Amino acid sequence: LCEKPEEVQQLLTAYAQIDEELEDEQQQMDPEVYQRLEEERVRRYLQAKSQSIAFREQVAADLQQSGVTFLGPHQHQEIICDFFVPGPPSIAIECKANPHRDWDRTLTSAQLFRAELPCDEVVVVVPDHFYETNMLRNKINAYCQVIPIFELGGLVKNANYR
Repeated sequence: LCEKPEEVQQLLTAYAQIDEELEDEQQQMDPEVYQRLEEERVRRYLQAKSQSIAFREQVAADLQQSGVTFLGPHQHQEIICDFFVPGPPSIAIECKANPHRDWDRTLTSAQLFRAELPCDEVVVVVPDHFYETNMLRNKINAYCQVIPIFELGGLVKNANYR
């Protein structure tokens, strides 16, 4: 197979890497290692879930404080948004505690809200610090507008008196 010493060395190096990967797989099969990795994964999930729930509650408190009538969560068949202002104009509100995760899914959700809830507007509310970094200002599209939470009360209140 190998005609030159360099080819022999390349082949040996390739086999050595396979052995290393197999050793890594065997370590993952170790129940203690697996349990530790699984616990770390679940802790990250619970942390994200906790942040999401806390942010949604903060948005609900801001909506209540604004005095606007709203429903939450609001569902039509299989489509559900975090909050819904019946309007007019009707506004579906989606809370996004961490816009770095699954942004494409958020935009697709906005499309579905517009088409199937139905609603006149879709607003994605994000924590102030995400918006202030300018990272989200370019993510506005035809289906939704992205606003920081501090603008929510004013936006919804003004929308209901148009």
